[in-house]
Amino acid sequence: MALLLCFVLLLVTACGAGLEEKKSESETHYKLGVVYLNDRNFIMALEEFTQAIEVYPEEPSYHNAIGLAYFARDMNAKAKRHMEQAIALQPDFSEAYVNLAAIHLVERNWEAAIDASNMALGNIFYKTPELAHFNIAQAHYNMGKYERAAEGFVTAAKLNPRYVPAFYNLGLTYEKLKRTKEAVKAYRRVISISPGYVEAYFKLGMLLVKSGEKRSATEVFNSVIKLAPGSAEAKSASEYIELLK
Repeated sequence: MALLLCFVLLLVTACGAGLEEKKSESETHYKLGVVYLNDRNFIMALEEFTQAIEVYPEEPSYHNAIGLAYFARDMNAKAKRHMEQAIALQPDFSEAYVNLAAIHLVERNWEAAIDASNMALGNIFYKTPELAHFNIAQAHYNMGKYERAAEGFVTAAKLNPRYVPAFYNLGLTYEKLKRTKEAVKAYRRVISISPGYVEAYFKLGMLLVKSGEKRSATEVFNSVIKLAPGSAEAKSASEYIELLK
């Protein structure tokens, strides 16, 4: 009996050691994949994430990561499949829901994007809810529901006062709603956070032209030319400066 108990303990220990080795090996591949993904080397990222999943397929973060790599390469069907697998393994995986919503947005599935984002918000421990609110607002914007879009972008901006996309898209939404002063304020907020955001400068300049603020518009257009001298925005800015003289 003692010998049998000893054998069982050894067997459990050996199995545990094998599992830990698998986890360690898969984690190494995963970490390398993250490095490649951040460097936009998507082929190598896919290779490493694939190996991580082959070794240990039960880890949801691996499926989420490879989903991002596939999404970056416009392989949306595979990206969705892995996001859904990540969610199946971890039903409260908010990041995977948000990434799934991003895919739905690209595919113009607005309601599906809203549903996935709301699932992300169902997790009270989700650390970056502004991303989910942004996706919901973006879906409403694309559906032409500009008032609801504005509400969503405002919520995202309040949750993260340095979240540039929320303020920029809020500016676009206010333009649709003909709320020029608020759009100007939103674009100025973008520039204060991200001084190199050329598109925000150009949008701001255009609104200032419409408002009759020639001097301010000229200053903003000069900033566009300085920041991106060879860009289409710079060419248009130069033309507007000539018209404003």
